[in-house]
Amino acid sequence: MTEPSQASTDNVYSEVSNTPNKGSNSHANTFDDANKAAARSLKPNRLLYTSVLVALLQPFQSGWSTSQTNLSQYSDTDDCNARPVVEGTCLMFPGHSKLEWTFAVNAWIFGAMVGSLFCGHFSDLWGRKKALMVNCVFMIVGGVIQASVSNVWAFAAGRLIAGIASGTATGTLGAYVNELSPPHMRNILGLGLQISTTIGILVPAITFFFANTSSGWRYLAAFPCILGALFLLLAPSMCVESPAWLLQKGRREEAKQVIARLYGEENVHTVLSWLEPSSKSDEAEQGLVENAPVKVESMFAPRYRLQLTGAILLSCAQQLSGINAVFYYSGSIFKDAGISDSRIGTLVIDFINIFPAFFTGVLAIRFGNRNMILWGLAGMVVMSIGMTVAFVVDVSALSIVFTALYVIVFGVTLGPLVWVMTADMFPDSIRAKASSLCIAINWLSNLIVGVAYPYLADALDDFSYVPFVVL
Repeated sequence: MTEPSQASTDNVYSEVSNTPNKGSNSHANTFDDANKAAARSLKPNRLLYTSVLVALLQPFQSGWSTSQTNLSQYSDTDDCNARPVVEGTCLMFPGHSKLEWTFAVNAWIFGAMVGSLFCGHFSDLWGRKKALMVNCVFMIVGGVIQASVSNVWAFAAGRLIAGIASGTATGTLGAYVNELSPPHMRNILGLGLQISTTIGILVPAITFFFANTSSGWRYLAAFPCILGALFLLLAPSMCVESPAWLLQKGRREEAKQVIARLYGEENVHTVLSWLEPSSKSDEAEQGLVENAPVKVESMFAPRYRLQLTGAILLSCAQQLSGINAVFYYSGSIFKDAGISDSRIGTLVIDFINIFPAFFTGVLAIRFGNRNMILWGLAGMVVMSIGMTVAFVVDVSALSIVFTALYVIVFGVTLGPLVWVMTADMFPDSIRAKASSLCIAINWLSNLIVGVAYPYLADALDDFSYVPFVVL
C-alpha cells in the first residue's frame, strides 16, 4: 500500500475531527494549516501515554464483564433444566431458569446504559479524571457482590452495578482521550478503547480452561476489583485532568500547566490553538476573560442536529449488527453447531477479535471513516448469511470460519471507529453530554440484542442471525 499523501490525511482529519461551526462566527477556530503543521511536529511527553494507558484499565473491565459468563457449563439450558442437576454442569447457581440467566446477563447491560446516560453530567461537573476515579467504586462494589452471593438475583444486582462502571467508562473515556490528544493522534489513541475492551473479552476465555468449577466463576467475578484498585493507585500520579475541561471551567492557568506537562512549556500556545475558539483565545491572552467559564451550550441546538443524528445512528448500527450476540452466547452458539468443546471456538473468536483494530488507523487514513463504516456493514451482512448457511448445512468448521470473519470485519470497522467518531463529532463544550447520550443509546441497542437473541435462537434455530441481516 502506498503512503497516503498529506492531502488525504487532511481529508480524514476534516471528516472526523473538525466539528462544523457553521452559523457561529464567535466559534471560528484558529486551528488553521499552520497550526496543523505545528501540531504534527509535537512530541508529547510520557505523561500523555501514561494517562491514556491507565485510563484503559476501565474499558478492560467492560470487556471482562462481557465475557466472564460466556461458558456453556455455567448456564446450558438443558443441563440447568435437568432434575436433578448433574454434577459438573450448570456450575453457576444450579437449577436456574433461562429467564433468570437472561436477566443476570443483561442486568449488566442495563446498568451500563444507566451509567453512560448520566456520566456526562458528572464528567462535566467533576472533571474527566475524577469521574473515572469515582467510577472505580462501582467496579469494586460490583465485583465484590458478584463474587460473594449465593443466588442468581443477587448476582444480577452485582452485574447491574458493574454495568454502571462499564457504561461510565465507555461514556467518559472517549472524551478524555480525545481532549488529551493532538488532533493527528486522536484516531490512533482513540482505538485504545476498542483494543482494551477486546483484550478484556479474551482473557476470561483463556481462564475458562481452568475456571470451569463450581467456584471458579467467583474469581472471574472478583477480578475487576483489582482493576479498580489499580486505577485508584496509579491515577493520582500518572493521569492528568483534561485541559479542555479546565478551560470550560475558566481555570485557564491550570489548563496551561497541564498542557505544559503534556507537551512542554514551549508548546502551550500551539495546544491552546486547537482547544480554544479564536476570539476566546485572543481575549484570554489579553487577560480579559481570565477564569471566566465557557458559556454552556445545548447538544440539542439546531446547529448540532446533524452531528447528533449521525452519532446516534452510528451507535445503533454498531450494536444492532448483532456482534454482542457472539460474545455473550458464543459458547451456546458453538455447542449448538456441534463443536464438542465450545471453549475452543470461543477462544479462537476472542483471540481473533483483538487484532483488527490495530489496522483500523492505517485503513481509515487511506479510505476514510465513512467508507470504512459502509464497507463494514456490507461485510457483516455477507458474513451473517455465511454463518446462517454454515449452521443450516451443519458444518462446524465453517461456522467458526464465518463467525471469525464476522468478528474481523466488525473489529476493523464499526468496533473501533464508532467510539472515535462519536467523540470527534462534537466540540468540547457539549462533547461529554452528547457522547454520553449516544453511548447510552448504544447500550440500549446492546440490551435489545442481549435480551432478544436467546429467544431468537430458540424460535429461529439455525436462522437466528437472519434478523441481523435485515437490520
